[in-house]
Amino acid sequence: MISNHSIPSYFLYVFIFFSALQISAKDKDTSIQSVIHLLDYLSKDYPTAVRDGRVLDKAEYAEMQEFSAKIFNLAKAINLPSESGQSILSDLNDLKNLVQDKAPSKKVKDLAEKSKWAIIKVTGYEVAPQNWPGISNGQSLYLLNCVQCHGLKGAGNGSLAIGLKPAPANFLNDSLMSDLSPFEAYNTVKLGVEGTAMRAFTELSDKEAWDLAFYVKSLRFQKQKIDSVNLKKIFNQEYGNISLKEVATLSDNELSNKLGSDMQGQKKLKALRAFSPSEKLSQSSLSIARDYLYQALASYKNGNKDESRQKALAAYLEGIEPVEVRLKANDPEFTSQLEQKMMDVRQTIEQGENPKEVENKINSALSTIDSAQKMMDDEKINYWLSFFLSASIMLREGLEAFLIIALILALIRSTPGAKKALPYIHGGWIIAILMGVAGWFLSDWIIGISGQNREIMEGMISLIAVIVLAFVGFWLHNHSHSKKWKEFIEKKVVAQLKGEKMIGLAFFSFMVVFREAFESILFLQAIGLETQAGDQSSIGFGVLAAFALIGLIAFIFLKYSKKIPVRLLFRYSSWIITLLAVILIGKGVHAIQEAGWLSITGFPVTLKIDWLGIYPTLESLVSQLVLLGILMLLYYLSNYRNRVIKIK
Repeated sequence: MISNHSIPSYFLYVFIFFSALQISAKDKDTSIQSVIHLLDYLSKDYPTAVRDGRVLDKAEYAEMQEFSAKIFNLAKAINLPSESGQSILSDLNDLKNLVQDKAPSKKVKDLAEKSKWAIIKVTGYEVAPQNWPGISNGQSLYLLNCVQCHGLKGAGNGSLAIGLKPAPANFLNDSLMSDLSPFEAYNTVKLGVEGTAMRAFTELSDKEAWDLAFYVKSLRFQKQKIDSVNLKKIFNQEYGNISLKEVATLSDNELSNKLGSDMQGQKKLKALRAFSPSEKLSQSSLSIARDYLYQALASYKNGNKDESRQKALAAYLEGIEPVEVRLKANDPEFTSQLEQKMMDVRQTIEQGENPKEVENKINSALSTIDSAQKMMDDEKINYWLSFFLSASIMLREGLEAFLIIALILALIRSTPGAKKALPYIHGGWIIAILMGVAGWFLSDWIIGISGQNREIMEGMISLIAVIVLAFVGFWLHNHSHSKKWKEFIEKKVVAQLKGEKMIGLAFFSFMVVFREAFESILFLQAIGLETQAGDQSSIGFGVLAAFALIGLIAFIFLKYSKKIPVRLLFRYSSWIITLLAVILIGKGVHAIQEAGWLSITGFPVTLKIDWLGIYPTLESLVSQLVLLGILMLLYYLSNYRNRVIKIK
């Protein structure tokens, strides 16, 4: 038997599991990033160490040997997929031998580049920011962290630069910076450079590191005499025509080849490097959706279906989902159309349709996103709108959890000798709410969980709840017969309570409420980002108002449920819990589909009823029908068996 003091540890298992996933994923990402960073460093610095088979700098060459060996060992530890991983490791071993044999620079560079992009492709490592970085924020970070060594204008002549060997990089040096991509600058910021004064700025978030990297790349153009108004206009024209991934991963030379080497092409290059979208646009999650859709289309046209699918998925998870609540408050039908169009994009990619059809679906989604942006621009979140949104979210999520808990409480209150279980039920949901409150203060960490992991977590919790609800529903139905009920009271309930085997009730109570609390945090955080600083109290008051209304409903329900005969209460409860199980399995499957773990097969008829867990995908509808069919069969067999017993 599990002791009572171990109950809280059960409640932490979900957090521990997903925290471990995050830590493990983060460590792996750091290793991948280190390999990519070292490959870039090797390909660029090798020519300064070796030329025509001769060592030019012994210390530099020794470093190249060290780095080539380190690259191989780090890649080996990443556990790359078997077939492609063996090919990559073979190339990295060849790279190590090329360095050892003082091979020509071009061979080393070509193999390093080939290996780098192979690793990026097979690991799915993100080489571009989620949203276009902010140059102005990058400047603030530069003045705070970099000016002492690199100087006010980036010339490498800061107050601490004297005597440093090697000297700080000169960001105004054309030959150096034209061959450097923002992605390489980002890696340098995050990982530093061994053997130099350039330390790793691990305290900076990914977004801040990208802001800083883009600002550093802009310095060389800011010293030039530029027509700011004209270039800003060019930037606004190019924004969206070229993917953020290309701007982030291509050097100036490579970007010039794509944009054109003529005067207009150079203006486009200057515009893309010296400017960023307006702060409002860069902060909007809808612009994240746009960027990911452009990347998805580019990947699909290049024949990379898997990458395209991931980008389309990220467009929804990171771009659309955070603003769903606000859009639904303005126009629920429009929001459903937007969700459906995003799903159509993913389905078209999964089915391998021709690129033109994928482009049409993406353009349709982009057009709807533009309408959504206009809707959000026109409808500002004021104090009372924020209050209404917060209260409605909390009421919707809270009532879903309350209905299940209230049924269990009503059954326990109506069962002789079962009141000993009440502290366990109450303990479960109270701990879930307390963890929800703590989660609000830890919301940066929760938001930091990728959209995919958030959906997986919600989906898994829903499916666990489905299993428990299906069992509880069948159990209630089975004991709603008079003879069964009498036998249950006399032999089962009292024995169970005497044995104090009630941890399952506490855990179930926790899981039901925790799922809703977790989802509420995400929605309330999204509203908080859109609400002005002076109106943040409206969120708290909205939540309190919802709790007060739920409390009133709970009081009325529990008071009048006592008047219903226990046998009938069991029977009615079994049907309500069955309905909730069918709803939750639909929501759980839908969440896992949104996380990309399940395929999406569109249903011929667009049918979506969110509160019933009904979505227009074959997988979610079939799962609901199968569960309903199984439960109906079990209920029929239970009724038949009890009729036979009664006859005998």
